[in-house]
Amino acid sequence: MYTLYYWPGYCSFATHVVLRWIGAEYSLNKVDYEARQSEAYKRDINPSSTVPVLVLPDGFVLSQNVAILNYLADTYPDARLGGDGTTLDRARVNRWLGYINSDVHKVFSPLLHPERVPGNAEAQEATKEIARQTLRRHFEILNSQLETNEWIAGDQRSIADPYLFVLVRWARARKLDLSGLGHLLGHYQRLAEDRAVIDAMAAEKLKHIQ
Repeated sequence: MYTLYYWPGYCSFATHVVLRWIGAEYSLNKVDYEARQSEAYKRDINPSSTVPVLVLPDGFVLSQNVAILNYLADTYPDARLGGDGTTLDRARVNRWLGYINSDVHKVFSPLLHPERVPGNAEAQEATKEIARQTLRRHFEILNSQLETNEWIAGDQRSIADPYLFVLVRWARARKLDLSGLGHLLGHYQRLAEDRAVIDAMAAEKLKHIQ
């Protein structure tokens, strides 16, 4: 059985959904900020004090969402969440997973943690406005990709899709401008209606954000 260390609504939600998609047996271990800063967590779970962390059945402790998602895709190839089995399709999935993880996710930092933004109130607001504008450009790119693809990496769902769902959910929670991005919002809604997503949200006690 797997153990997923998570916090509700964080990017760990993507791993939670994938665990349900592949039908794996797992348990959830919710860890708040204080718990993640403890010496025991840093020593035994993750020295960077972040989630997700997935403890494998053999006891191996795996951190970093991209590594975890790829591990699950490789371990359960019949689920086809890492592409169609070809090298090119696998690269296509990782292209979008990498973009979502490296380019888009990090831009949310000033909006998710405004208390960490340096400077006076005016400088802080300027930093947050730059983040909003940058995210809008990223979401326009993602919307364009979804214009001709049902899922972000192509015609079938992949490990990148629930991660994108998480980021759009954050955007909606913070009232970012997503006007005109109908393909992106359609993707979000399809996932919101997915049984595994619904069940994962219920397990984490999350509400759907319209």
